[in-house]
Amino acid sequence: MSKNEIIRQRLLEWSKSNYRDYPWRRTTDPYKILIAEIMLHRTSADQVNRIYDFFIEKYPDFNVINEANIEELQNDLKSLGLYWRVNNLKLISKRISECNNGEIPSSKEDLTDLPGIGDYIAGAYLISAHQKKRALLDSNIVRVISRVFGYTQTDHSRRSKLYSEIIDSILPEDNPRKFLYAILDFAHFICKSRTPDCGTCPLLELCTYGLNR
Repeated sequence: MSKNEIIRQRLLEWSKSNYRDYPWRRTTDPYKILIAEIMLHRTSADQVNRIYDFFIEKYPDFNVINEANIEELQNDLKSLGLYWRVNNLKLISKRISECNNGEIPSSKEDLTDLPGIGDYIAGAYLISAHQKKRALLDSNIVRVISRVFGYTQTDHSRRSKLYSEIIDSILPEDNPRKFLYAILDFAHFICKSRTPDCGTCPLLELCTYGLNR
């Protein structure tokens, strides 16, 4: 078994006892997943979790957001900060409601053509809503790869071809969504930015950083 296969297997096994159960992880509804990914951009999952169910109940689809008063929408999302996100959400809702007949695009190219939807949100949405394998990188995933493989993390690592190739080789073809949640939870609980818990890490014997601490 290759190193990447062992990493995949161990993180999936670790996840069985350490899974963070959020409402957007329990659904396959494209609207609910895209809303979550928009909210999660530069915001912690726990912050989003506090308002997510309320928001989905009040705004059950993009048509409702499109027709909503922007001041009321801003008030409902104020706890997340990043007020420009509200304007983008209104623009996205208008485009989907009026131009896409309520259908969310299913290709990365069309998704990233929507206001405020970058490569990461598009990739996370496609994995979570459609189980499409994508080489997804954020600061947390990059941190795990950097430490395990002994690379130096930089501001450009998220756009690195090398990192993309590594995560692509680790992500399973079958149920990539499950592995995405596993590696994000692993970065949250174990491979933390400042105080990694190497003593309980299931990847310790494979990790350059952990073995050299």
